[in-house]
Amino acid sequence: MAKDNAQGNQTAQDGREIEVLGTCQTQPKMDAQHDHNIAPALVWSYAQEEALVSVSNQHDHDKCYRLLPDAEDRARRIAARYAGLYFDSAAKSNGKVQFYWPALAAFVVKDIVEAYRFDRENVLEGGWSNAARTSALPALVSQGLSDASPYAHAMRVYVALAKGNLWLYMDIYPWLYFFLRFGIKQDGSLNEARLRSHVEQRNATEYQQQSRKAVEDLPFGRAWFARQQARQANDPVYKRAAQYFETRPTWSGMDGGYGALTAASYQASNYVKAHIASYDGGYHLPVAAKWQPMSEAFYVMEEERIELTRVAQDKAAFDRMDKIAKFPTTKEIRETYELLISEFYGGPEAQAEIQLSELKVIARQEQLNILQPLIYDDQKLKETMDMNHRFARASGGVMTTKYRVIYSAKPTTDDPKLQTVFDPPSGRWRQFRDGIMNDQQSLPNPVDRMKYVGQIANDFHYLMSHDRTYMESELKTIRASGGEKHA
Repeated sequence: MAKDNAQGNQTAQDGREIEVLGTCQTQPKMDAQHDHNIAPALVWSYAQEEALVSVSNQHDHDKCYRLLPDAEDRARRIAARYAGLYFDSAAKSNGKVQFYWPALAAFVVKDIVEAYRFDRENVLEGGWSNAARTSALPALVSQGLSDASPYAHAMRVYVALAKGNLWLYMDIYPWLYFFLRFGIKQDGSLNEARLRSHVEQRNATEYQQQSRKAVEDLPFGRAWFARQQARQANDPVYKRAAQYFETRPTWSGMDGGYGALTAASYQASNYVKAHIASYDGGYHLPVAAKWQPMSEAFYVMEEERIELTRVAQDKAAFDRMDKIAKFPTTKEIRETYELLISEFYGGPEAQAEIQLSELKVIARQEQLNILQPLIYDDQKLKETMDMNHRFARASGGVMTTKYRVIYSAKPTTDDPKLQTVFDPPSGRWRQFRDGIMNDQQSLPNPVDRMKYVGQIANDFHYLMSHDRTYMESELKTIRASGGEKHA
C-alpha cells in the first residue's frame, strides 16, 4: 500500500519514498493492466535503490533506511542477496533462467566475511595469541620487507575489501535485479525489447535525485572521504590518547626507559577502547564495537589514520572510481543480457553451458572492469597482497591464510574438493624455495588472477553439476545469514 505525496511520488508503508514505476492500473478490472512508459533513468533508480536498501537498516524513529555502518554486516547481506538472486531468478522464470554468477559470488563474499574476521582477530587484536604475526620480530621482518607494520598491512586489506565489495555490489546487483524485476513479466514471459533498450541507458548521473545522492554519499567515494578526513583531523579521542606520549621517557636506567613507553602505550590504547564509540559515526574501520579486544588499539588507530589518508589522497584512484560510479554499460554487460535471453529460450539441454558462459562473462566485468581499477591497481595493496601470499604459500597457510574460495557456508574446510587455492606450490620443496626466492604469482596481476578465476569457474561448475543438492543447501544457509526474511 502506498499513498501519493505532494510531489506526486509515492510513500510506501515502510516510509520509503519511491517513484511510481512498472505496471500501472488503467482500468477498473483487476487484471487489466497497462505498461506505463516510465523513463529508463527512473527504472534504473529503482533498481539502484534496491541495492542500497538491501545493505541498510530501517530505523524505527523515522522509518528511514541508513547504510549498515559495519563492512562485515554489509558483506553478510551482500552474500545473502547474491544467493537470493540465484533462487529468485529460477522461481520467477519458472526455471527458464537461473543466474549462475551470483551463486558463486555468494561463496566468495562469505569468504570475505572470514577474511575480515582473520584480519581483526589474528592481526589487529595483537597480544600473545598473535605474537607470531605482530610481536617485535615479525614486525621488524614486515618493516624490512615492505616498510609497513603488520597492523598497516591488515588495515590496508580491510579497507580494500570494504571498498571493493561494496562498490562491486552497487554495480552488479542492479544489472541482474533489473533483468529479474523488469525483464521478466508477471506472466513469466520475457520483455526483450525493454532489456535490449534499457541495458544501454543506466547512468548514475541521471538517477532520481535521492538515488543519485545516496550513491554519491557511499563509503570510499569523494564525498565520504571529505567527511572522513575532516572528522579524522578533529578526532578528540586520538588527540587525547596521543597526549600520553607527550612526556618522553628518559632513555636510561635498567630498562632504558622502555617501561615508561610501555605504560604510555597501555594508557593510550585503553583510552581509545573506552572512548572510540563516542566519535565513530560509521567512519572507523573496523567499526568501534570491534575495537575492544585490540591490545594495542592506539597503534591500530594510527595505522587506520595513515591508510585512510593515503587512499583519500590518491587522485588517480578517485579518477578511476568516478568512471566506475557512473555504472556504464560495458560489452560484458551486453553479452550477459544476451546470454540470459538465450538461456530463457534455450531449454534445459543448453542451460548448463550458457550458465557457465554467463559466469565467465560477469567474472570479466567483476574482475577487469570494476575490481582492477577500483582496488588492484593500488601498488601498496599489491605489495601487501604479494607479501601475504608469499608467507602463506611458504608456511602452508600457518603464518597467514591462503587465497582460496571455499564452497561451503562454513568459514573453512579441510576437504580439497571444496576449495580452489590460488597458485598452490607443486611440492614442499617448491613451497620453501619459492618463498625464499619470492617466485610466485600475484593476485592483483590481472593475468594471474583471471587464470585463477577460470579455475574457480570450472571447479564451481563441476560441483554444481555433480552435487547441486549440497551446493544449494549451502547457498540457502548463506542466504539466511544475511538477516533478511524470505518466504
